[in-house]
Amino acid sequence: MVAQEGPNQQKVNEAINELALKELNMKVNMIPMTWGTYNNQISMMLAANEPLDIFLAFADRFSTYIESQYVVDLSQYTNELQGAFEVLGEDAECGYIGDFLVGLGQMKERGYPAGLIVRKDIFDELGYKVEDFNVSPDDYSSFNQITELFAKVKEAHPDMICMDGTSIMGLQDLSYMDNLGSDFGVLENYGQTTTVTNWFESEQWKNFCQIGREWFTKGYLSQDIAVNQDSGELKMKAGNCFSFIANVKPNTNVEKLAQTGYEVEVIPLGDAMKNTNAVNSALISVANASKDPQKAAIFLNWIYTSQEFNDLINWGIEGEDWVLTEDGLAAYPDGVDANSVGYHNDFGYVYPNQFAGHPWTGNPADIWEQYEVYNSGITTSKAYGFTFDSTPVATEEAQLVAVRDQYWKDLAFGAVDFDEKFQEFNDALYAAGLQTVMDEKQRQLDEWLAAQ
Repeated sequence: MVAQEGPNQQKVNEAINELALKELNMKVNMIPMTWGTYNNQISMMLAANEPLDIFLAFADRFSTYIESQYVVDLSQYTNELQGAFEVLGEDAECGYIGDFLVGLGQMKERGYPAGLIVRKDIFDELGYKVEDFNVSPDDYSSFNQITELFAKVKEAHPDMICMDGTSIMGLQDLSYMDNLGSDFGVLENYGQTTTVTNWFESEQWKNFCQIGREWFTKGYLSQDIAVNQDSGELKMKAGNCFSFIANVKPNTNVEKLAQTGYEVEVIPLGDAMKNTNAVNSALISVANASKDPQKAAIFLNWIYTSQEFNDLINWGIEGEDWVLTEDGLAAYPDGVDANSVGYHNDFGYVYPNQFAGHPWTGNPADIWEQYEVYNSGITTSKAYGFTFDSTPVATEEAQLVAVRDQYWKDLAFGAVDFDEKFQEFNDALYAAGLQTVMDEKQRQLDEWLAAQ
């Protein structure tokens, strides 16, 4: 997975191959894909049983992958994965569904609060500071502060798109509730309840959709935002996007500067919560199409422990795309910037172990220690450690994904009339088996809680 493909992509592929050949006696073929193409492409590759060893599996597909025998049970290869287990610690347990080890999570933040990423130059020009904003779903009227900000941006820059990208509050399904592995039956209020409910008919989701509708009808959002597949980072980098919504963490401003070429500020849109899905929302898995799963597991273990691999896949070729500073940080070489660099991702949260690599310049040297402090201080869901086994309702979940994908972006971004489509969406969810899935989640959660 790459943020974008650059001119040095092939060089990075070759360098990773050389490194793996030297250290593991393995040849490696990297297949770069951006977010915009990944979901469809990986599904087709798995269904066609194309040659594939390691891939990124998302939580809402786990049951389908297991049921369809697309993914290898890594519990067979624990001896080959000892280095990765040591890196992940207890979080490795979140990769299990029952006794089946679907994959391994990444070393990153363990909470996904939503934040509005804004261009600092325009923010400063309009006289704003982050401290001026206190936005929280505890008071939905507080989102008027963002509405007023967008109005002033539009007034000062009529052709500027105030917000673009692929997310908005109603799509931030890891920010405001514990989705228990999928969006179909959740624990609301940051997981501080043990009653499974339908988030898509909750007051919170209704409010988020209505805010999105206001922003859309006032022209603050890109008019194709509901079908757009390009990230907010790419939209901002193109030069005509003021803001986008994303998961935020301690070094978001530094990360987004590297990805967009603009200095940014971060306006929090809620609190942080740790749940199981914070670890296993995306797992690095071994495909059943692998010709040698044991070798794939050995490679998987290695990429959690190799500093050189993590620097290569994140920053590119040392000396060309980045250099090491005296402070032990990665930085652009002289004469190179975000617009001219041949390869640069700053996509550490997707890759195995960014903590093994060098932090990017602008971060404090102890940023990885700051992550540990951050992770230890966030609200923990009452269901942390619980992983839903969706196998009994795999058919229903597949149907629900199709229904969700048909409606939720249009509603969350406000691209359709809320009153007209909200009930239609929920009726379609229940017709597809939502209540069955919710009942199964509640049953499994109750059993898990009773065993604690």
